[in-house]
Amino acid sequence: MMKKMTCLLILPVIICSITAFTTRPPQKPVLRTIIIDPGHGGFDPGTEGLFSKEKDVALSISLKLGKAIEEAFPDIKLVYTRTTDIMPGNMPTKGQGLHYRAEVANKSKGDLFICIHANNDGHTPGTYAAHRVIGHKYVGKKKKRRVPIYETYYVKNTRVGTGSYIWKADRNVFKGNAISEAEGGGEVDDSTEKAANAFDMSSPEAKIKAQLYEKKYFANSALFATLVENEFVKAGRHSDGVMQRDEGIQVLQATGMPSVLIETGFLSNKEEEIYLNSEEGQDEIVRNIVDALRKYKDTIEGHASGTEANGTSNTSGR
Repeated sequence: MMKKMTCLLILPVIICSITAFTTRPPQKPVLRTIIIDPGHGGFDPGTEGLFSKEKDVALSISLKLGKAIEEAFPDIKLVYTRTTDIMPGNMPTKGQGLHYRAEVANKSKGDLFICIHANNDGHTPGTYAAHRVIGHKYVGKKKKRRVPIYETYYVKNTRVGTGSYIWKADRNVFKGNAISEAEGGGEVDDSTEKAANAFDMSSPEAKIKAQLYEKKYFANSALFATLVENEFVKAGRHSDGVMQRDEGIQVLQATGMPSVLIETGFLSNKEEEIYLNSEEGQDEIVRNIVDALRKYKDTIEGHASGTEANGTSNTSGR
């Protein structure tokens, strides 16, 4: 269901923030491990369309995405939170499943967390009943009161489009904790890693380090999300842009790395549901994400300026 949200304006300052962390050519690739998280699973179907469930669409797209990333970037390690129709870790509750997803990502020392979902607009899929006032009548014997007369009519669900979420900025304390648990994430040499092992992660120094990584990871998350939405727009999709949900998204806050949740489309729209379940549609979505990943990788590893991230505009389309 769509929830109250605030849009994030992506400004060139994001690129400046990232550049500050990549002024020197990296000795090793920055993007070494990617976590792919198919949303929902098992007893949790997610949203449902006329003939499909979000958990199945997310899993199918995620597996194809992993295969495409392996082909395009053979040196990148992939870790999945699930590869079958189960709640990740076979956990008995959604809350424990979310904790398991983040735990897998953090223990794997991921450099990027990609969560795949599908959306709905809060109405029943296909068409939904709506009501309008067509007149009034008086009821009651002694003291009559005027009440409306309603007519029921049906509305075709036409909501389409993509959207990418990053964690809510005011939840940085949670992100900082996740970063600390992952020992700062990012790239370290042997001497730094040895020092980190002896480092008190609850110390003020560790908290300062986590805050620095928060800024870096927030900028990188916004960059990757913007590049993904740009590619969707190029493919003719409508994009709602890069957003933050007011109540936050737990799995994004609990992962100590750049983290993005991608809404690939609306299952509540009949035509878009067909697209999301088709080979052609899923292949296009995967291709868009991989193209964005290529630009993101080049940018954070110092091989490109990242100007592709500027100027996302919404267009109507599929």
